[in-house]
Amino acid sequence: MAHTRPELLTTTDQPVRVLLVDDDEDDYKLTLDVVNDIPGNRYTLDWVADISSAEEIVCSEQHEVCLVDYRLGPRTGLDLLKSVRNRGCSIPIILLTGLNQPNIDKAAEAAGAADFIVKSQLDPVHLERTLRYTLRQHAQERILEQKVAQRTAELVAANVALAEADRRKDEYLAVLAHELRNPLAPIRNALEIMRLSVDRPNALEKARNMIDRQIALLIRLIDDLLDVSRFTRDKLSLNQEVLELSEPLSMAIEATQSIIEQKKLTFRTEINRKAIKIEGDRVRLAQLFSQLLNNAAKYTESPGHIILKVDHVILSDRPLARIQVIDTGVGISAQHLPNVFDLFCQIDQKMGRNQAGLGIGLAFAKKLAQLHSGDLIAESTGEGQGSTFSLLLPMI
Repeated sequence: MAHTRPELLTTTDQPVRVLLVDDDEDDYKLTLDVVNDIPGNRYTLDWVADISSAEEIVCSEQHEVCLVDYRLGPRTGLDLLKSVRNRGCSIPIILLTGLNQPNIDKAAEAAGAADFIVKSQLDPVHLERTLRYTLRQHAQERILEQKVAQRTAELVAANVALAEADRRKDEYLAVLAHELRNPLAPIRNALEIMRLSVDRPNALEKARNMIDRQIALLIRLIDDLLDVSRFTRDKLSLNQEVLELSEPLSMAIEATQSIIEQKKLTFRTEINRKAIKIEGDRVRLAQLFSQLLNNAAKYTESPGHIILKVDHVILSDRPLARIQVIDTGVGISAQHLPNVFDLFCQIDQKMGRNQAGLGIGLAFAKKLAQLHSGDLIAESTGEGQGSTFSLLLPMI
């Protein structure tokens, strides 16, 4: 498509190339004289008399604006204009005619002409003003088209994102329904055992313990649901205090030790023994660290390794505590890495429902990091290559 250089509207340093399509040499000479008399010598005029090649020259994008005579031998300027527009060429075209007839004016506008000039009114002032207005209008149309194209692309991307979010939500609801249903069957069985075992204390105790474990599981799921609700409505709040980083870390390690031992994973810590003080919510930080350790254990199989590294770094003159959880698990593909912190995102779709979880943990951890004025970064060289999650928190 032809285009107008924006600088042509504001500077006279570069001439504006004008193309005249006219099979009459005398008309060309007359138009050339008019162009040369335009103050400032801003325009240059090229001429094509061969109507058969005019269409190719008009669409070659070598000119900023085109003057087309209405009478072109067996054809008319309107025929040329329609052919050019059908080819997708948008160069602004001004129709020249020897007759001041309203029907020609309307036909020119309908065919896509930028303007209409009667030859008897062709003078330097009139032509310069028409060319200037036409170029400005064309430039504004191009800007508008670019904005429309950009907005359209943004809307398409937004629709894709909404469709993906909707798909993840549906998956989340399916998994949630499964997870909420799972404890109900053991609870029902335990109640039936209790009903039939009134005189068997050991059976009653086992049934009560089973109910207790399943209710604890349901409470955890409901707590997760409440966190999702607070997360999506930006209602998460922190009880800030100055504390040593080792305190919530110890709470997290204690909370996740059982799953690490259950999966027979090697767990090692590399912690800077120098006291690192931060300002944060003790419980929420423990929850954040637990999520990272649980995530590593969930996606790592025996004889895998998990390493917890704690040190501090200086970034942009800011002292930051760095907590890294490094595992040798399933890793994250380059395709999924940018979305790993999205709500309801599952890192490994091949895992079973009982392993995959609800897809909210990492999104929640990222939010908690940001609420503590920090950041959480995921790194992986690909599937099967393990993962590293680095948490950066401001130090006191």
